[in-house]
Amino acid sequence: MKKMILLVGLGTALFLSSCNKVKTGDVTFWQQTGSGYGVTVVQLNGVTSNITSEYSSVPACGKSGCAVFNGIEEGTYTYSASDGTSNWNGSITVSEGCKTMQLY
Repeated sequence: MKKMILLVGLGTALFLSSCNKVKTGDVTFWQQTGSGYGVTVVQLNGVTSNITSEYSSVPACGKSGCAVFNGIEEGTYTYSASDGTSNWNGSITVSEGCKTMQLY
């Protein structure tokens, strides 16, 4: 009986360890100091976030004032952005970790 329980437990553990977990990543959009764009609204995968600050160099992922998107499933997505005058469109490939994308 003990061997049967052990085998069932081992089989369950092997089954659960073979399940694929969904991999996600984060994306941070930013703009250069002096760009003059003001507030830029960014849309990625149906979610909107705003760039409200400018940076002189690449900011850290998730930095305040950037358009930050967390927990995006790995894959390639289109994005769009606008400050009311200028528009940006493109695609970005999301993988585990964080990716920064400068809009200029």
